[in-house]
Amino acid sequence: MTINIIQITDLHLYADKNTIAHKINTFDSAQLVLQTIQNNEKYLDMLILTGDLSDDGSVASYENLKYLLRNFDCPIYLMPGNHDSLEKIKSISNINNLHNQNYKDMGKWGIFMFNTKKDDSPNGILHTNELTYFDKIMDSKQNNFLLVMLHHHPVLIGSESMDQMIIENSSELLNRITNNKIKGVAWGHIHNEISINYNGAHLFSTPSTCYQAKPKSKKFTIDTSQSPGYRVIRLNDNGIINTEVTRVHLK
Repeated sequence: MTINIIQITDLHLYADKNTIAHKINTFDSAQLVLQTIQNNEKYLDMLILTGDLSDDGSVASYENLKYLLRNFDCPIYLMPGNHDSLEKIKSISNINNLHNQNYKDMGKWGIFMFNTKKDDSPNGILHTNELTYFDKIMDSKQNNFLLVMLHHHPVLIGSESMDQMIIENSSELLNRITNNKIKGVAWGHIHNEISINYNGAHLFSTPSTCYQAKPKSKKFTIDTSQSPGYRVIRLNDNGIINTEVTRVHLK
């Protein structure tokens, strides 16, 4: 059995649906990406949103998020990014099919969703209590394989501005990848797509649903040549991950 996951990230929604950021209406672009997923992805076990769901942290921005997700019947997992309010994410979770939790057991696969938000900082952090929970999952016989989901990036990407916001203690995760249960690590935050192999695990990022960033830039620079997108992640019974990004051209 294959587990079909869609990852979307960095929606940067505002209280006002008409807000333009870097020449893109973030509500409209997120809506177009989600409509494309509904039209094109017929087999969907879960939707995972890996942070920066909101840009302004307002109650209204999360109401806008609920509106955008209203037509999805599958379980939806909401993760916080540095722009988010974890409290407001929790307030809309456990309502209908919206969830906020660290771990989901999918049989042979376990999916662990870290909260990398660091209070009063744009940087990422892995919290001790979540690492302890992760170790229990990793050491148990509950799953054969693990997929890790993050908001912030755990490895340097060669972009000076973004690398200042890396997970500060990312070695806590990277050192654990010697455990062959960890087959993949996925994140958002960097507004572009990369894919690398690390100790046998597949590490990859996903484009934003709105504006994209130029890779390896000294300061944050918008990449107008790249479109918004989402990532399809397929978890196979043999431990292999098949994944690809779909770009969605703005109208």
